[in-house]
Amino acid sequence: MQVFLSYREDEEGKEYASALREELAILGINAIMASRSIRPGAVWAQTILGHLEASSALLCIASRGYTDSAWCQQEIGWAIGRGIPALWVCYDSKERSVGFLMDKQDLTVPDPSSQADTARAIGTWLATQEKTREEARATFIHALAGSSTYRQTRDIVHVLATLDSLTDDEWQQIDKAAETNRQVREAHSYSERNNRMSGMPVTDWLRRQLNKSADNTWPPR
Repeated sequence: MQVFLSYREDEEGKEYASALREELAILGINAIMASRSIRPGAVWAQTILGHLEASSALLCIASRGYTDSAWCQQEIGWAIGRGIPALWVCYDSKERSVGFLMDKQDLTVPDPSSQADTARAIGTWLATQEKTREEARATFIHALAGSSTYRQTRDIVHVLATLDSLTDDEWQQIDKAAETNRQVREAHSYSERNNRMSGMPVTDWLRRQLNKSADNTWPPR
């Protein structure tokens, strides 16, 4: 799944966008930073347009001065005009959502130095938008199957836990991921409040969070 990061081309904007890009990659989301993908000699406008057309959603990295950027305003206008979901990710309280985004709930970033929570919140948003929900869910489960760390597994499961439910097919894919990938099978739930691991496998925790029947508790014994 690809999303487009709209950000101000200054040090702060690039820093926030780059950090968020890395966290979104953990969830299997390819977040495009146009300036990093434009080759020498390429036409800026055409390259950006190509990335926008290939993206399923637009994320507005609203750092200081974002609304003053003509490029950012054009990127928002393009997304709104094409009916692509757009989310205002607020890094600066003075940067208010504009235009057709004003009636949408912003995502406020409480701590710009820690982007993991922001990435997971964006994952939940993508999984609940009508135009992106199916692709997002498939992306997360695919990323779970290929998880390379316990942290990645926990982050993906955290997002899946915010959904209303999972289909039987999705549960089968999760079961298979746990069966074939030790990073999924051996990952345990983590309590941020107590700053320690619990004894419950994250997939068990996921079933509990989604109120699955005790008769279907994973993994099968």
